[in-house]
Amino acid sequence: MQYFGERLKAARKIKGWSLQDLVNQSNHMVSKQALSKYEAGAMLPSRKILQILSKTLAVKLSYFDTQPIFKLPAFEFERKGNLPVKQLESIKEQVKDILEHYLQVETLLNIRSRFTNPVKPIPVPDELAAVDVAAKLLNKWDLGWGALHNVTEMLEGKGVRVIQVASPAIFDGLSTYVGKIPVIVLHKDRPADIKRFAAMYELGQLALNISAEADRHKLCETFAAAMLLPGDALETLIGNKRMAIAPGELICIKEQYGLPMRAIMQQAIFKEIIDRKNANAFFKLLADNVDEIGLGMYTGQEKTYRFDRMICRLLAEEIIDVEKAADLTGTPAEELQKKVEVFEAVVQD
Repeated sequence: MQYFGERLKAARKIKGWSLQDLVNQSNHMVSKQALSKYEAGAMLPSRKILQILSKTLAVKLSYFDTQPIFKLPAFEFERKGNLPVKQLESIKEQVKDILEHYLQVETLLNIRSRFTNPVKPIPVPDELAAVDVAAKLLNKWDLGWGALHNVTEMLEGKGVRVIQVASPAIFDGLSTYVGKIPVIVLHKDRPADIKRFAAMYELGQLALNISAEADRHKLCETFAAAMLLPGDALETLIGNKRMAIAPGELICIKEQYGLPMRAIMQQAIFKEIIDRKNANAFFKLLADNVDEIGLGMYTGQEKTYRFDRMICRLLAEEIIDVEKAADLTGTPAEELQKKVEVFEAVVQD
């Protein structure tokens, strides 16, 4: 049980619980004082208490004595808005857990994926520069000028680790570097268009060379919109000068290009297609509907398949067994077995 204290603390923080919360969730079967000693490494639990903690925290017994595969470099996320500190810690621990598994799988396959930022030297002092850098990045990454398919998978292919976590509804996304690895964290249950825009916004946070005095938030929003709705696409769709834009028009663009209506309207204002005062009624309409529920839906799937592909490869090549794969993915062994059943070789006469 060499790693018990460290793993117990991580499992608790993933849940977003304090020590007292864990006491309460365990129906007071374990005391706060005992938990504190467990996490500090001053005491080990009995088998009965270990089983109680395993059930309460929804982890396998083996989790508590599993050595972290990689000692990740220290990293922090900048706190955003009203996100509680406990929730920020929960997100951080989820990221550590997933990233450790991700790096282990890459190591087993001898894969070395590195992120190269082709726009890093370009200064971004204003919104026009942000749009220009987005155009350069689309060109450098050969992404074309149409609607982007599966942004999260595309970013994974470029060396950015995209991790989706459970979190409160007020959370859209965060980003940081873990050593040299760029990491973008998204809320797994938000609508696809929200996740796509949040991913590109966080890419802006990671990749753009923004001066200290500039409005970083606005520049990243402009960059994200220009990545998802590039070039003159918006002018082509709705024209150059408008007194009003119907919600139905924005819904059509949202469903085709996969970004929120709010971001589309902001882009229309930036491009001077419509005056801000003529868009005020639209923003009031969305004031209490941040996810734009009932106002169209981007139907594309925002999911990364890279990790699952690597797991299937490890199983197919018998580098790991199904039980190990289940530990790495959190997927039942029976379900994994069905994914990797291989046809028996046909014997030729």
